[in-house]
Amino acid sequence: MSASTISEPKIVTEAVAADIANPRFEDAQYRILIVRLSPFRDVEGSYTHQVLFDEARHALPKAYIDFAFMPSFSHRKALSIAKRPWFFGRASNRSATEFNMLLISCAFSLELLNIPWLLSQSGIPFSRHERLERYDLPFLFLGGSSAVCSGSLVKISDNKVINSLVDAIFFGEGEGRISEIVRIASDDSKTGLSKLSILAHIASEVEGFWPCDSSFTCNRALSFQRPAVLTSPIVLNSENADTVKLAISAGCIGHCTFCLEGWDRRPYSEKPSDYLSKSAVVLKRASGASDVELFSYNFNMHKDIIQLIQILGRYFMKVSMMSQRIDILSNKPEILAAELVAGKRSFALGIEGISQRIRKYYQKGISEGQIWNSITRIIDNKAREIKLFFIISGFENGHDLEEFENFCDKLAHYKIETQSVTRVIVSAGYLVRLPFTPLQYAPLQGDRALLQSIASALRISCNKSNLEFRLASSFEDYWMDQLLSLGGSRMHDWLQACPENGFLYDLHVSDRALNSLCAFFNRESCFTQLLQEKHHTYRPDFDFLESARHWQMLAELYDRSIDHLCSTDSKKFYTKMPAIPLISLEAERTIDIIKAQQKAKAHFPSILVRIRENDALAFSTPAYERAWLLRTLSFLVPNAERALFYCKLQLPNSDWESAIPTKSASMPCKLRIGISGVKYFAIYGPDKTDMERIINLAISKIKHSNETKKIGLSSISSNYSGSTAFLEEIEIIQELPQAETCRLSFCIPANRDGFLNEVLEGWLNELNLHFTLQKDEDSIIYQTYSAHKANKSVQYIQYKTFYTNISLCLSIGKKADIALLADFLYDKKCTLEETIFRIEGWDLSNVCLA
Repeated sequence: MSASTISEPKIVTEAVAADIANPRFEDAQYRILIVRLSPFRDVEGSYTHQVLFDEARHALPKAYIDFAFMPSFSHRKALSIAKRPWFFGRASNRSATEFNMLLISCAFSLELLNIPWLLSQSGIPFSRHERLERYDLPFLFLGGSSAVCSGSLVKISDNKVINSLVDAIFFGEGEGRISEIVRIASDDSKTGLSKLSILAHIASEVEGFWPCDSSFTCNRALSFQRPAVLTSPIVLNSENADTVKLAISAGCIGHCTFCLEGWDRRPYSEKPSDYLSKSAVVLKRASGASDVELFSYNFNMHKDIIQLIQILGRYFMKVSMMSQRIDILSNKPEILAAELVAGKRSFALGIEGISQRIRKYYQKGISEGQIWNSITRIIDNKAREIKLFFIISGFENGHDLEEFENFCDKLAHYKIETQSVTRVIVSAGYLVRLPFTPLQYAPLQGDRALLQSIASALRISCNKSNLEFRLASSFEDYWMDQLLSLGGSRMHDWLQACPENGFLYDLHVSDRALNSLCAFFNRESCFTQLLQEKHHTYRPDFDFLESARHWQMLAELYDRSIDHLCSTDSKKFYTKMPAIPLISLEAERTIDIIKAQQKAKAHFPSILVRIRENDALAFSTPAYERAWLLRTLSFLVPNAERALFYCKLQLPNSDWESAIPTKSASMPCKLRIGISGVKYFAIYGPDKTDMERIINLAISKIKHSNETKKIGLSSISSNYSGSTAFLEEIEIIQELPQAETCRLSFCIPANRDGFLNEVLEGWLNELNLHFTLQKDEDSIIYQTYSAHKANKSVQYIQYKTFYTNISLCLSIGKKADIALLADFLYDKKCTLEETIFRIEGWDLSNVCLA
C-alpha cells in the first residue's frame, strides 16, 4: 500500500508494541483482535479498548492481542486500491481471519452500519451457522454501551433467532467478565470442543453473555467492584496519550426518560476517595500522564467530589472535569468554587428541555431557578465558555419556544449588565427514543420539516440574543440512529446489505443510505406500528434482560411523562433567585488547598535534561513522548511519580519545525518520518532538588543496566522493560544550547543505492544549494555551499555503503526540510514507506566536515 495515502498516525509504534508485550504471532497460543467501529481519530480518547486489552492480557499473558480501527476515508481508499481488508491488526498487520477471537466494541448505534463491512472486507460469512462450522474463522463477540440497541444484528422469525452477524453479544459491564470469556474460549479451543459447545460453556459461566441463540437468556452483568478502576492502561500512540481516565462512579442518580445510561447502568455506585487516592498514584506511575479526567457520567454526583479534586491535584498537573448535573451544581456552591480554583474555565450543562414543560416530559428534575443560579454564577466568575445542551422532541409548541426565547433574552441582558465576555454556546440535538428507557413507548418523530422548523426557531432566538447556536447532528444521522436503535431485528436484512449498497458510517451517514432504509421500512408492515405510540405490552429486542415488573415501571413512567406533556400549565421564565446554601468551613479549607495547589503549579521550578532515546520512539506523538519519559523515570526511581508533574520538549523546538517536523500535523510528506535520538526536555515539579535526585538515580540505573547487558546479564529490574527500556541516556544540563546545526543519521536498504545520488542532488537543488563531491575509500561526501550566505540549510551529507544498508549522516540548519528529502526518497523509486531520522547531536555553529 502506498504510504502517500496514509493520513493516520502510527498507532502501534515499536514502543507501544513493547508494552503490549505480544509473543511472535506464529507462536501465540491464542490471538485476539480488539475492534473499534470508528476511525482512531474519533475513539483515541476512549476507555473501552483499554479495558478490553487489560481484561484479555490478564486472562492470557501469552496471547497475541492487537487493535483494529475503522479506517478513515483516505485510508479506506488506499486499502481498497491495494486490495487489502479495511480491518487489520495495527501491530501485526494481519487480517481479522488470522485471529481466534474478535472483541468488537459498539459505542453507539450508528456504528452498527460498519459491522457488515468488517465481515465482508475480511472474508467472514454473514451466516452464523457457517461461521460456527468453520474452525478457521474467529469468534465474533460484540459488547459496548450500545449493546442493548444492537438488535439489528440478529434476524428473528417466529420468535426465534435464525441468523446473526455476530456469534455472541455481551450485555453490561465487562470488567471481570471479559477475562473469563477469553480464558474459557482459549482453554476450550485446545480440547477440540465445537464452537457451539464453547459458546454454551461461556454462557453457563459468564453473566451477560448471550450466544445469539433463542434457547439462551442472560442477565445484564454488573462489574464486581463498581466502578472498576483501570490503573495500568495500555497507552497507544495518540494525540492525547498524556491524559488518562480515572473511573470515580458508575451509572447515574437520575432516571431521565430519554437516557439509556441511567437505566442500563443502574444502580448508581461510586468509589470512596481513599481508594481513588491510592489508585491515582498507581495510575500516574503506570501511564506517565499529566492530566487525569474524572471518568463519570456526571462527575459532580460523587459525594466527595471537591476532596477528590484536591487529592488528585497532588499527583497530576491537571484534573479535568467534563459533564455535570446542573441541579447539584446549583445546590452545592462549593463544587463550582472548587472547579474554578482548579482551573476549569469551560462548562457543559445539560438543560435538555427548552421549557419547564418539556423538562418534565424528560423527567429531568431541574428547576428554572437551578438553571439560572448555575449559569449566572459561572458568568459572574468569568468563565471562558458555557455550553448549554438541549434536546428537541418534536412536541415543542409556541409557548415552549416563547419560554426559550425569553431565556435567551434574559441571558443576553445579564451578560450585558455584567459586561461578561463569557462565550455561550447553545447546542441542540434531536430526541432519539431508545429501547430500555420509558420513551421506548413513545411515537417516533420522523417529520424532518417539523424538527428543522423547531431547530430554526431556536437558532433565531439565539441569534437575536447574540448566543452561538449549533445543531448537534443532521436529520439523516438522527433518523438513522433512531431506526437502528428501535427498529432492531426488523432491519437485519437491510443492515446486512450495507456493503453491497456502499452504506457506512464515518462521522455521518449519507442521504442515500437513509432514503434506502426508509424505503425498506415502508415496504414492511411493522413500520407503522414502530412509528406509533406503543402499548404497554411492547418489548424491544433482548427483553429477557429485564423483569416483567421493570417493564411495567417503565410504562408507568412513560404515562407520567405524557401527563406532563399534556399539561396546559404555562408560565414565564423563573426570575426569583433561589437561596444559595452556605459553604461549610471544611469545604472552604479544601478549596483553599486546591487554590494553593494551582498557585504552586503555576510557579513550578523546572530542570533541563538531555536525553538519548531509542529509535522505537521515532514515530511518537508529542503527547506520547511526554508520557513515556515521565513513565520511564517513574519505573526507574520509586515514588518519582509524586515529584514529576509535567515535561515539555525544548529541542527540537518551533524554530526547527520546518527543518525537523515533530508534530504529525506538520508532516504533509508522502511517507512517514520518525525522529529519534538526542532531544532536550524541561521537567516540572514542586521541588527542584527532588527532581535532580531522581534524574541522578535514573542515570545510575541506566548505566548499571547498560553494563549488565554488555556482560550478558539480565537487567537489574524487571520493571525496566517494555517502552521504559528505550531511554538510552539522560543527563541534567544547566541551559538549553542555542543550536545552529543538527547532526542527523538515517539508513536505507543497500539495494536502493542506484537512486541515492539522484535523490540527494534533487533535494539539494530544491534547496538552492550547490555542492562538491568528495570520495574517500569507503564513503562519499557532499560538501555544500550557497550564493546566499543566509542559506545554511545543509552543511554536508556523507554516506557509506554496507552489505545490507546505506548509512547517511548529514548536518542541517533551521532552513532545511527533511520532509522534502523524504518525498524525494519516495518519488525516486526508493519505495520507502517510512524513514527514521536519528538526531546524533546539536552544534552551536555551522560545521564543515574536514
